[in-house]
Amino acid sequence: MALPKALENYRQFYRKIKTFQDIGSVLHWDSEVMMPPSGREYRAKQIAEISGLTHEWTVGPEYKDLIEKAVQSLSEVPQTQKSLWEREFSVLEDERKKAEKLPAEFVTEFSETTNLAHAVWAEAKKNQKFSDFSEILEKIVGLSRKQADYIGYTTEPYDVLLDSYEKDAKASEIDQLFQDLKKELVPIVESAPYFESPFSSRTTSKEKQEKLCKRLPPLLGLSFDVSRLDVSHHPFSTSLGKADKRITTRYSESDPLSSIFGVLHETGHSLYEAGLSEIEDWPSPLTEFLSLGIHESQSRLWENQVGRSRSFWEFLYPILISDFGLTEKDISFTDLYKSINSTKKSKIRVEADQVTYNLHIILRFEIERDLINGKIKVKDLPELWNSKVKEYLGLKIENDSEGVLQDIHWSMGGFGYFPTYTLGNIFSSQFFAAFEKETSGYQNSFAKDGDFSSLLKWLRSKIHHQGKIQDVNSLVSSATGESPNAKYLIQYLKSKVSEVGTI
Repeated sequence: MALPKALENYRQFYRKIKTFQDIGSVLHWDSEVMMPPSGREYRAKQIAEISGLTHEWTVGPEYKDLIEKAVQSLSEVPQTQKSLWEREFSVLEDERKKAEKLPAEFVTEFSETTNLAHAVWAEAKKNQKFSDFSEILEKIVGLSRKQADYIGYTTEPYDVLLDSYEKDAKASEIDQLFQDLKKELVPIVESAPYFESPFSSRTTSKEKQEKLCKRLPPLLGLSFDVSRLDVSHHPFSTSLGKADKRITTRYSESDPLSSIFGVLHETGHSLYEAGLSEIEDWPSPLTEFLSLGIHESQSRLWENQVGRSRSFWEFLYPILISDFGLTEKDISFTDLYKSINSTKKSKIRVEADQVTYNLHIILRFEIERDLINGKIKVKDLPELWNSKVKEYLGLKIENDSEGVLQDIHWSMGGFGYFPTYTLGNIFSSQFFAAFEKETSGYQNSFAKDGDFSSLLKWLRSKIHHQGKIQDVNSLVSSATGESPNAKYLIQYLKSKVSEVGTI
């Protein structure tokens, strides 16, 4: 049955906006992967123009009129389809109302400022000088507070920014969850064994790493017919269209495992995006990702629950040995597996193991929440950061590059982003536990055949193809039979620490 004309007109306009947003994503991907450094200033203006244009269309009277007429035409839609359309317009209107409160000139200024800030941050990090970045960070913080004021809040400014990444989440609730989690994590960290990487005394060329890393996306189910793998300063993934998913990693000759886990992580993100693109009505407001916590759960699940499992490495170990030109005498399976699941306190978040990682996130959440809420000042960040690292991890920060400058997120204006990493860890553990209960013999398929299709099929059905049909709590509950909770993450970490400690 054909859609009512009003619904077709609305969808056509929505898809025009989506197309230009994807064009903006292409410009961003190119700026991180291909663009010469001197092109950044003009590229920032290009991206800002696209952002401003799509914002104007989103909040403009033409789109508003099309949506109103489309809603009125729902009486012509079969009853079996009406609830989905109602959910679509509910999601759309929530996003539009928020966008309507942001002046077009503010959106353009925010986009241009954050694009310029990337280069400033990178140079400051290179020179180990936070003071070189502090001025533009002050501006970003000010713009972020202004964004919160424009949209409005009932509790605290930070909640507005958090809501952009994790719908309906509240900082006070996350703070309580994280405090409880921290109490459980500290004793696990203290009891967890450390095993040195067998690669610490050797180098592995970029070419050898690249050969292995290019095997991984297709192995997990992400074909290079719809994706590509490149190199960037900070690994990321992005969707540029229905059949165009991009992932990046970075290579270190002294730590080849970091590139492997980077690819596993970003492939998880792109598998989610690829699954969303399979939904029949793509693109629509309901075929967008549900939240960054859910998005992160997909990358964390493939990186940790799969990528650090014995069954995964029983399959990949002989391939790694061959691709790296090694023998089993050079690196034994046991030594490799123990080091992959080793725990060691680290200053750098992206180098942190799966046990200590969440302490890095809790630290960042606490700092940026206080920063946006006006309880601390930008100039105080290095000292505060260093003191929290000392308190939570017992480590001393030697310079700003290994401290407050190590992450790209604040230069992007990504306040509220960090807590989604730990939410993703919580969700991924809960999802994988549910998959294990429902699926027998998967370890054998992983280890002997390198066949991960049973897991991908489960994720497609339970998570990916659900899009935004449900809210986060409902999605987690329907997929696992329980409300979101951290007990499976704690169980997983305790089990992993115990396993490697007794090998």
